[in-house]
Amino acid sequence: MNITEPRSDDVTLQAAEELAVRAIEKAGEFVASRFGGPMEVMQKAEKVGADLVTDVDKASQKLIVEMIEERFPDHQILGEEDPPDEEPPAADYMWAIDPIDGTKNFVNGSPVHAVSIGLLHRGTPVVGAIWTPWTGERGSALVHARTGNGAWLNGEKTSLQPGGNGGVPEAGRLAAIPLGLRSGFDIAEPLRGNLGEVRMTGSTCYELMMAATGSMQYVINGYSHVWDYAAGLVIIQEAGGVSMQPSEDGWEVMKGWSDIFAGDVETSRRLRAWKGTVLSGQPDIARFVSQNLSRRKRGLLSRAWRSLSGK
Repeated sequence: MNITEPRSDDVTLQAAEELAVRAIEKAGEFVASRFGGPMEVMQKAEKVGADLVTDVDKASQKLIVEMIEERFPDHQILGEEDPPDEEPPAADYMWAIDPIDGTKNFVNGSPVHAVSIGLLHRGTPVVGAIWTPWTGERGSALVHARTGNGAWLNGEKTSLQPGGNGGVPEAGRLAAIPLGLRSGFDIAEPLRGNLGEVRMTGSTCYELMMAATGSMQYVINGYSHVWDYAAGLVIIQEAGGVSMQPSEDGWEVMKGWSDIFAGDVETSRRLRAWKGTVLSGQPDIARFVSQNLSRRKRGLLSRAWRSLSGK
């Protein structure tokens, strides 16, 4: 083989990224067409209002899945909606789909929501695309990436700029933290009062898009699923950022779920059940935040945040 020819894996990832962009554009157009209009709202949890799903979520996922299955029939689907009655053995390539992240926002007429499509290879995110409503003539933002090819925002290459404050989050610049952060973590003195301009949007994928494009200097997302993170992890990495998760000794780089991948039914079950906390952003800022944020190790809070971090 000529060394200038792309490897077969490269060709596969390029085709997968192109498909992800086409699928998320169509799904985004569909979701936008239904925004603010009549919809069927259902409940997945027993507690009223705790976990909503709409006919728009289901139709968006169906549209995406049909496009994937036509192009890659041997790939597996890991979607938030309509899980299979019986999990199949985990395939090497698995698509993690969130057809609308921020469904409560969507139901209540808030434009802060997103569509997310990520591709895992043996548990590692290798392709990602996130669509969100956005201001301007286009009316949306589409950020996407594949391993080794950089991150792209609306057709233009994008990258995170180095922080200019020694890693300390800057006052007046946006950041996102989960509501219960202070209950589950101890914040060291250097970080107190230096969290930045904190927002809680109600959409993990939306916040990851903002972190990948520099609109937020860092984000901490809590108790989110594989389909919430899969696309954002590879996009942030390719934009020059870093993602980290709590570990026994502090924080460690989060690259995906290769450590729990075994290619069997149990892998599929673990990936569907996984929930965790992830810190993402510009490397210096993410490292500073992680060095000054430690998980509490006592009683119920410790067990709760152990579950939250997927450990």
